[in-house]
Parts: sequence; structure tokens; C-alpha cells
Amino acid sequence: MISKKLQDVVRVILIHHIDIFQESLSPMKLQKLCYYAQGLYMATHSGEPLFDEDFEAWTFGPVIRNLYHDFSKYGWRNIDMNVESPNIPAEKSEFIKDIVESYGRYDGAALSTMTHREMPWLEPRKGLSDTDGSDALISKESMRIFFEEVLAPYQD
Repeated sequence: MISKKLQDVVRVILIHHIDIFQESLSPMKLQKLCYYAQGLYMATHSGEPLFDEDFEAWTFGPVIRNLYHDFSKYGWRNIDMNVESPNIPAEKSEFIKDIVESYGRYDGAALSTMTHREMPWLEPRKGLSDTDGSDALISKESMRIFFEEVLAPYQD
């Protein structure tokens, strides 16, 4: 079961994705948008996470195991569910909306490919091929550092 914080982030992602792109998204895409939201939020908010769950370095990129199980019934299909309004501050909702606008144009496979080039996923998979299974944890600290470096050229 996922935490209330993550449930709210998921709801915000689903709502904004439908508003912006007029369609829902696949579970894989949801995982990757959660990953980018978490990493970029920590990088811009002194390491504070949006939610407590950790990502694992699975074959198709970063995955939160319990989130995977919660949405696995959809397989590769788009998530088809009624979404309750989240209980999340407006500032966080706007931040997540920006992530959805930036990364939501890519499908789950493209986002997975992107994560395969990034240190937070690569580091815990050292010695494994792209197709090897793994449940190695991706540390929040590695995500924060990586995304701070990504954003550095855009800072004043």
C-alpha cells in the first residue's frame, strides 16, 4: 500500500495529465513521472521529498514496488479510474503540473529510456545488463544530487 503523500502525488499527476493531454497514462509512465517529480522536487527544495517511498532500479527504469502492484491490473493500457481530488498544497500541485507538462509529452517507453541514461538508475545496477532484473534501491540522495546537477546550468 502506498502512503497518503504518494496517493496525492499520483492523483495530481493523473488529473494534470488528463487536463493537459486529454488522455490518461500507462502505469509505466506514471512511475516515471513520479520519479521525475520526486527527483526535481528534492533538487529544488533542499532535499525535501514529495513522498517517502523509495524507487527500485527495475529493468524498465525506476519503480516504486507498491505503486506497481496498485496499478498492475492495467498492464500496458492507460489507467482508467475516477480520481478523487488530492489533498495537496497548491504550490506542490503547480510543481507537479510543470513536471507533467515537461515530461508528459513522452510515452512510458521513452521515459524509461531516458532513465537508463541517468546515474540514479545506473549506479545501483552496476554490473547488470539493461535486461537483468533488479530490486536494488535508488537512493534519494543520488536522485537529489543528479537533478541538482541537471538544473545547475539553469540556475542564476
